[in-house]
Amino acid sequence: MNDNFFLCYVETTRQCNLHCQYCMSRTAVQPTRPELSTYEVKRLVLDELAKVSSRMAVAFSGGEHLLRPDAYELLAYTANLGMWSFVNTNGKLLVETDAVRRAMDSSQGKVIFVLPINSVNEVSNRATRDDGTGTVLRASDVCRAEGADYFFLVTVSRMNLNTLARTISFLKMNRVPMLRAPFVPRGAGAKCADLMTGQEEMRDTVHPALSANPLSYISFTPFFASPEAMRDTWDRFAVRIEGLGCHAGRSFAAVGAEGHVVPCVQLLDSAVTTANVRDTPLAEIIRDHPVFKALRRRETLQGKCGRCRYRDTCGGCRAIAYYRSGDVLAEDPTCFFDPVSPAERSELEEMQTAQLGKFVDYVKYNSPWNKLFW
Repeated sequence: MNDNFFLCYVETTRQCNLHCQYCMSRTAVQPTRPELSTYEVKRLVLDELAKVSSRMAVAFSGGEHLLRPDAYELLAYTANLGMWSFVNTNGKLLVETDAVRRAMDSSQGKVIFVLPINSVNEVSNRATRDDGTGTVLRASDVCRAEGADYFFLVTVSRMNLNTLARTISFLKMNRVPMLRAPFVPRGAGAKCADLMTGQEEMRDTVHPALSANPLSYISFTPFFASPEAMRDTWDRFAVRIEGLGCHAGRSFAAVGAEGHVVPCVQLLDSAVTTANVRDTPLAEIIRDHPVFKALRRRETLQGKCGRCRYRDTCGGCRAIAYYRSGDVLAEDPTCFFDPVSPAERSELEEMQTAQLGKFVDYVKYNSPWNKLFW
């Protein structure tokens, strides 16, 4: 067990009535095992997490976690173990029912809602989410009214590049944290590999938009802040975060609805599946499986990621590397920095190091982040 923050993602097959055309949690593959039961989620997942880190959180998603009959029971169980819950939801139930209040009561207030918004433009958002922005923005209003914490998830694909800067600027202006998720051809999006962004799009559009907003700095790749400055910041402020780049396998694991375990949610239903919690204890998988161990070491990374100054603090997106090459340890093909050796610095290092300071200030002085990362 370690003291760094660790997040475990737990998926459900329950589907909402909004069907974005490349929903990554809706797969055409027939399940080979039944979905984890209430007992199994508690014993095989949640109880195991206490052995992984003293600072655990659980992200319940799907599909739509709140459609599980045991949704609030699992939130209560997680809270009783001393852990926070993240609930990934399209927001519909938050607007139409008392889901926010029930989740707050069940979790003893230890719940954070994750709301998807791919564009502040109605047409662009509807094209990717099968919904305009109204539902998710109303859901954020409900969260604020109930005193519930929330942040936004932006899935980046070629379908929302033209409005990405405006979307991220909107979130920055409102001081709402965000997480970017790269589109990968998983689930219903398996036939949409052409929507994945490339190196030029990352350099010219995605990276500048994300870099300008320090509240997007969790799981951010490519990430060029000074490794020395980051280590110094972590030491001085006792921040318990394992870097700010790719978290796959290091401070992140995902458990699929049937119990399969991968180092990143974007890799569920892929050949990177390591084991199943019904066969091997989850803590053992995370601690001992060769894939998790390789991703933690980082010297196993290949190509430019392996020779990069930012290998330990960025590491490149392992999901994109896998879907482009078939190898989870391959170089990140969307990264536009191609160093000759680890001594070479990105011209963006000074800027991102300065932005890192703003990120740390925010999480240090704002709840619930200062409860999670300290």
